[in-house]
Amino acid sequence: MSVFTLADNAEQVTIGIRVKDRDQMITFYKDMIGFALKTEENALAIMGLKENKAEYLWLEESPRAEEHFGEVKKLKQFTLAVSSVEELSDVYHRLKESSYPIVQTSYDEKARLLVDDPEKNRLEIVANIGEKEVKNDEQLLSLATGKFTNLSKDASFQQVHLNVTEAKTEENFLQNALGFYLGKEEAENSDLDVILHVIHDQPFDIASTEVLGLEIIRLVITSEELVALEKRLAENKQDFYIDKKKSILTVYDPAGVEWWFVRKSDK
Repeated sequence: MSVFTLADNAEQVTIGIRVKDRDQMITFYKDMIGFALKTEENALAIMGLKENKAEYLWLEESPRAEEHFGEVKKLKQFTLAVSSVEELSDVYHRLKESSYPIVQTSYDEKARLLVDDPEKNRLEIVANIGEKEVKNDEQLLSLATGKFTNLSKDASFQQVHLNVTEAKTEENFLQNALGFYLGKEEAENSDLDVILHVIHDQPFDIASTEVLGLEIIRLVITSEELVALEKRLAENKQDFYIDKKKSILTVYDPAGVEWWFVRKSDK
C-alpha cells in the first residue's frame, strides 16, 4: 500500500461514479448519507451540500455499462470526513433505522463507519472522537439527535483508495504528472490522499466507459496551479486536454480514471 498526498492545492474534491440505477443511488446518498441533490442533467445527477454550491458527488447513469459485481473494482474505498461524532451518529442512526447493512464500525482516535452503497462502492465515513466517550456502537448511537439531517458544511472527501495492477506506473503518474508526494495515511491538512492497493488475481483494467464504478476525480485549483500542471504534463509527454480558456484540464491515469482539474472561479 502506498499513500500519495495532494496538500494545499485542491479546494474541492468531486467523485464521479458511473451507475446502473441513478434513482436508487440518489436515494441512498441523499436519504442515508445526507447529501443534497443539486441538479439533474440528462444522465447526470449532481450532489453536494445544502450549505454551498460546491459539487461533491456525480452519479452518471449508464445502463449499458457492465456491472462486474463481485469483481475487483478500480475504487476500493473512498472516505468522507464529517464535522463531529454527533454528525456521524445521525448518519449511523438513519442507516440503522432503515436496516441498511453496515459493513464495519471501529473506534480509536476516530470513529469510522464502513458501508457499501447499492452498487457496491465502499464508503468510509469518519469523524474525530475528541474528548467524547465513544468506544462502541451503542455509545455512538446515543449521540444521535436528528440535528444533522443533511451533511454539514465541513463534510468533505479526503481519501480515495484505488486498486491498481501496475503500482510503479500509477505512482510515477501521481508524483511526476499530477504533483502528489509520497506521504502517510491520515496526513494532516491534506486536501486529498490517494492510497494505492496492488492486486494481481483479477483483470480489471477496463475502460471507464465500459464498467460501473469510479469514473472521475475532479479537483478545483487556482489558475496558477492549472498553468503549472499543464507545463508539468507537457514536460512528461503526457496526453491531456485543456480548453482554450484554460479553465479545465483533463487527463487519464494509467488505471483508467479520468482526472479533471477545474480553474477556481474569480467570483
